[in-house]
Amino acid sequence: MPQRPRKIQRISRACDRCHRRSIKCTKTRGPLEPCQNCVDFDIPCTYERPSRKRGGRRGAREGEQEPACRPGGEVAATTPSRPAHSEDDLPVGVNSHLSTAVDNSSWATTDQPCNSHSPLTPWKALAIACHSVVLDLAQVYFEIVYPIFPLFHPPSFLRALRNEKHLEDQGLFASTMAMCALASARARDGGLYSNQRSPSQLSHPPPEVFSAAAKESIPPNLAAARGIDFMRACAILSVAAIQNGQIREMHQYLGMYHTLSIMEGLHDEKLWPRDLGVVNVEVRRRLFWSMYTLDVFSATVWGGMIRFREVQSNVRYPREVNDDVLDFANEASISADCTTPASNPYEPSVWMRGWNFTTDLYRILEHAIDGQRQSLRAENESPWSLFRPTPVPGPLIMEHVHSLFSALPSQLQSSKPATGDPEHDIVGFQSANIQATLQLLNMVLSSSEDQGVEEKCEVAGNVLSVFSTVPIEYLRAISSPLLYHLGGIGFILGSVMEGSLSEMSYQRVRKLLLEMAALLSQMESGLTRSTGASERLKSQVKRIDDYMDKTRHANMRSEQAEIDQSQDFEGYIRPIPGQPADFDDTLAYFELPPDLLDDWPWSSGAGVLDGMFPIALRKTDD
Repeated sequence: MPQRPRKIQRISRACDRCHRRSIKCTKTRGPLEPCQNCVDFDIPCTYERPSRKRGGRRGAREGEQEPACRPGGEVAATTPSRPAHSEDDLPVGVNSHLSTAVDNSSWATTDQPCNSHSPLTPWKALAIACHSVVLDLAQVYFEIVYPIFPLFHPPSFLRALRNEKHLEDQGLFASTMAMCALASARARDGGLYSNQRSPSQLSHPPPEVFSAAAKESIPPNLAAARGIDFMRACAILSVAAIQNGQIREMHQYLGMYHTLSIMEGLHDEKLWPRDLGVVNVEVRRRLFWSMYTLDVFSATVWGGMIRFREVQSNVRYPREVNDDVLDFANEASISADCTTPASNPYEPSVWMRGWNFTTDLYRILEHAIDGQRQSLRAENESPWSLFRPTPVPGPLIMEHVHSLFSALPSQLQSSKPATGDPEHDIVGFQSANIQATLQLLNMVLSSSEDQGVEEKCEVAGNVLSVFSTVPIEYLRAISSPLLYHLGGIGFILGSVMEGSLSEMSYQRVRKLLLEMAALLSQMESGLTRSTGASERLKSQVKRIDDYMDKTRHANMRSEQAEIDQSQDFEGYIRPIPGQPADFDDTLAYFELPPDLLDDWPWSSGAGVLDGMFPIALRKTDD
């Protein structure tokens, strides 16, 4: 008689960990064995909390055991006391499951109440054990990420970290872990340019651990994620996804940010809480416009939709004052007209002036994309013509933009070498960002014009020339997002290579390709997820050179055959069908075989999620 399978009995009391996380506690190995969740996480399955019927805040007792970690990520024995903040590696259970947990989403969480009194996930032990690393990564964020994405107010945020406020608030915890993930990834990828810290000091835990902690701290039910911190966590995770080359994940968290933003009314200051202080108002403004620029950038590079239109928003630009002024000022002491220096009694912030100008460029870019995409559609398919006048030509728009650029402070018009002093270098970062955005706008506007080979090469050459003047320290610190700016150059040059070329035009394109390969090589040298575009470009140029050399030799043999033939026919030269192009004739045009361009890094046939500039710089064949 077959034996019936053992029935899994329901346990009457959950273990301490399952109780804290409000998840099902299941024993599959017997009533005296650890529950399955504790086995999965490789932590002790304990029942040390006192029994109680109702009332009282659920959570760990003050004397409950906490996991600790040792340098190098090795697991240490648990101790009855809290680990010292000098310990800076992984807690028990995290390191052993890192290789699988980060990749297969096995760190699933339940929907927890989201308020300042709710218990945090077990990742709280990570933040406690690695407190010193968290503080270091916050400084790294403010040095190399904050100049472009100022999503925190540094003085007040650092005070909150030192006072461990992030351990009491789940939203702040999520945004802190996301910040650590992005800063750690930038440091790993060669973004550090000062000697204050080394990548090895910041490598434990790796960025994937902080990223997993941030993702787990965001409630699956987004309706329960209230407040600015969850929006900020999603925003930073989307930037971190770009850093890691995970474009689908970038879209995921950018979409989550937009969902939370709509529910919180971030797009309209009239919907904000009335009791917000000066700092909170400015942080919200910076968050909104930072993510607006990222939204336009992603639509430009990957061909998505712009979800927040600038005309549909009611959010002021951030005030052009320094952070220390905001820290001690009140609403009455700073003019609401934040973009007029004469109205501010404080010394204006040059860096924030440049940041607001970059936002202006993205607002222009939004409408440039609209015009470029509209030109691809038939006029009778849209009421566009009823509401929009005749578009202004791209050269006139760039002329207006350059007049605005010339009115900026001189520090923002050229990038000075990095010094290692964040207060000085933040202006250099902003100058580099302005130059990159100017070139992106120029490429999109020029794509709407009917350009020939010379005009396209002129645009690509100008972009490379500008990037060559920016100190490499800033380019590496801004990191992966700038590689996608350069993708526009590759797309332009690719369209040139697919058309008719002369020897002279090919030599110019060849020179630009090698210059671009050299720049990419400098920027990609430290990237963990390098695209290898530099080496692919060099390889492709060599393949084309080999093809043209073979064709030249074929031409020489054909010319010799014609000479021999002319002697037999008294000077009459018979044309040879299918004669190869004469590359030595600068006026002769030829086309490269399609198979030579099959491995082009920025192919016009690339998919929407994986290709760069799939719409903004591509015209249809109609």
